[in-house]
Amino acid sequence: MNTPLTIRTAAAADLLRQGIRRGLEGLDQIEHEVRPIIEDVRNRGDRAIRDYTERFDGAESVPSSVEVTPCEIRRAYAVIDDSVTSALRKAAESIRRFHERQVQQSWTCILGDGTQMGQVIRPLERVGLYVPGGTAAYPSSVLMGAIPARVAGVRQVIACTPPGPGGVANPYVLAAADIAGVDRVFKVGGCQAIAAMAFGTDSICAVDKIVGPGNAYVTAAKKLVFGYVDIDMLAGPSELVVLADESADARLAAADLLSQAEHGPDSEAILVTTSPELAAEVKREMCAQVDALSRRSTIARSLGQHGLMVIADDLDQAVEVVNHYAPEHLEILVDDPYALLGQISNAGSVLLGPLTPVAATDYAAGPNHVLPTGGTARSRSALSVRDFVRVQNVTSLARASLDDILDAARAIAAIEGLDAHAAALVARRSGL
Repeated sequence: MNTPLTIRTAAAADLLRQGIRRGLEGLDQIEHEVRPIIEDVRNRGDRAIRDYTERFDGAESVPSSVEVTPCEIRRAYAVIDDSVTSALRKAAESIRRFHERQVQQSWTCILGDGTQMGQVIRPLERVGLYVPGGTAAYPSSVLMGAIPARVAGVRQVIACTPPGPGGVANPYVLAAADIAGVDRVFKVGGCQAIAAMAFGTDSICAVDKIVGPGNAYVTAAKKLVFGYVDIDMLAGPSELVVLADESADARLAAADLLSQAEHGPDSEAILVTTSPELAAEVKREMCAQVDALSRRSTIARSLGQHGLMVIADDLDQAVEVVNHYAPEHLEILVDDPYALLGQISNAGSVLLGPLTPVAATDYAAGPNHVLPTGGTARSRSALSVRDFVRVQNVTSLARASLDDILDAARAIAAIEGLDAHAAALVARRSGL
């Protein structure tokens, strides 16, 4: 029996006319709830963390010690299957290999008169990784956050993850943290964990940057602590656009859209196609496949609220829809996907051809799955090694170079009304 799924259909021309520009919404009210928690953790530290863990996670989840011990790591390996450990190691190897190609080198150039200019690449000192808990475990998020930090040369990587019943952290998360090289893991979740990493407590050290996904409360907390500490991005619900022509395999397109919708009721799974016949077949396939999936009720809610099938006149119009939408993930299932790649300006991750499902890059292909959402792919990139380094400009002017630019710099200082700047330049004029 096929489960009926409600999926809205729209014409590409109508969407473009109405406007598709999006943004992260709905955080304002949540911020009012989160702000007092952040201030409380900032003022009371570990005592506040314990109180909020008991309040939000239940008294049975309050750990005796907030930090995970080496014994707990060993117990985690003991309770998970060896095949899972092997899978995590395999994924970690692929992720590390991909991110090692992103490493930048410091550079310097010396001009003919002896002037030296360059940039020094320095890793951050300490990074905090947030790992969601709750109804599911996300060891892949540990790998995606910690490995590029390690490749970048970050001195210390810590992680916070909510405790479960008995005050025990998820064993898959602990194994992934060990494999990825996380130095310390703390059994703290929610916005209180973000506050602890931003400001520090007696148990948890303050970090320079916080990365990792979370629910709306975690996202609001990251927004509020930004400035005291850096963050990776403000991530919203996950998104997938499948761009397909009549040559696409409807069975595969349906499977990938369903895999996106199972993330949660606010996830967005969208088909953009030039073929109304393919759209109809994809919907039939989705209805046929969803019965075998454990999260079918979540999928049905997601598709009913946010699912969409967009019919475009041609591939040029389909690409225009994609670039306006700026999806987190974009799968291109057309006869020649590489021919369209150069036209895609706004997408967090582009997956070409029928053998590259989102699920592959979510876990083990190598590219990072921490991606911009809510249309921010117009200006933001995937999490990478570059997010864990600072670039310092270094300049040493020789006499000839200073004399060459001095009058220009002095003139600009004058029009900006900064006479002390001009005086500092004149003081170095040759012959004085």
